[in-house]
Amino acid sequence: MNSLKFQYFFLYGSFAAVQPFVALLFKERGMDEEQMGYAMGMAGWAIMLSPAVVTALADLHLSPRRLLAALCLITGGALTALLSFSGNWPLVIGFFVYSLGVTAVLPLLDGIFFGVQRMQGERGEPETHYNKVRVWGTFGYMVLLLALFYPMERVGEVALALWFGVGCFAILFLLSFLLPDRGRREAKKAAEGLPTSKALLVLFNRENILFSAAMFLLLSCSAAYHTMYPVFLAEDLELETHWVGIVIMSGTIIEVFCILGLTRLEDRWGLRVVMLGAIFLTLVRFGLMYAYPNLTVAVGTQVFHGAMICAMLVVPPNYLNGLADDSNRNSIQGVYTMLIIGLSKFVGTAISGHVAAVDQRYVHLLCLLLTAASLVCLWYGFRPRQESDLSSRI
Repeated sequence: MNSLKFQYFFLYGSFAAVQPFVALLFKERGMDEEQMGYAMGMAGWAIMLSPAVVTALADLHLSPRRLLAALCLITGGALTALLSFSGNWPLVIGFFVYSLGVTAVLPLLDGIFFGVQRMQGERGEPETHYNKVRVWGTFGYMVLLLALFYPMERVGEVALALWFGVGCFAILFLLSFLLPDRGRREAKKAAEGLPTSKALLVLFNRENILFSAAMFLLLSCSAAYHTMYPVFLAEDLELETHWVGIVIMSGTIIEVFCILGLTRLEDRWGLRVVMLGAIFLTLVRFGLMYAYPNLTVAVGTQVFHGAMICAMLVVPPNYLNGLADDSNRNSIQGVYTMLIIGLSKFVGTAISGHVAAVDQRYVHLLCLLLTAASLVCLWYGFRPRQESDLSSRI
């Protein structure tokens, strides 16, 4: 599992180098808030195209390791090209190609992990909990933000952060050759039918439709928030650019403890209560940010960041894995990424651009309303049946 830990470390490290700063790069190169919202929204279209295709290939006959290596080359190359562009359309196209690659990496990596976890169980070995490996992504996010602070302070150029992202993908490419091979057993799954269609039926059946709707709303909120939060700090609250990463990192420190404590919380309270509690704390976060648009609250509400990340990014992959079998273990992650994460990314970023053009404060009101709707959907429609089995894997 060490090779998987390092994959998560550098993948989320690349997120730290790109996500907080790409909107500022677009702003530097002449985009206004509406243009920036649509440009960032292109990532949503990319997510709707590549993850389901790539993970279906992994479920059918191609080696996930080779797919991962190819994606790292594509993503790193696109990010390098993006840094050389200046016009609006070249920037949008470069970001779209980058998004095509990077959005397929995470569900593919999750699928590899759950395949290895399944093999551990079949061999009678203790199964590695997902949160114990996924937390290395948070470590990577923190380390990269810290590593960026001094160079960003000295150089003062946003592009420097994205070059760190290119470096992360170069390392990920090399590390992909060290990943465990799931063996020949899963290569026989092609005869069992198209994995993507099975994944669709699972995600949108009567039992899971409200869960899928709730995640769409919550992830739309996340896309709106994460697109405009760095701009809100730098432009509205006049925070110097090199401090933006440190503010964002403050939330990831809390995130580490939330992820590591997730198994214990679920053992005590159950998956349903943990999810509802996490989304309620997210609701409080955006309520405070809307009511008090100042730097103290903008930084202080980072204390709720860990709960939000657990609800959006840690619990759902485990829950989905519990719904899958060997024939669609990768595909269910890819279809979810395509239809829920991808569409929500486009919707959230596009709307946030229009809203921010009026007033950045209204972005937090939008997030508040989306989170409240997500909480209602989960309250009425999220009742996991096999909580003990799921919590043992988280």
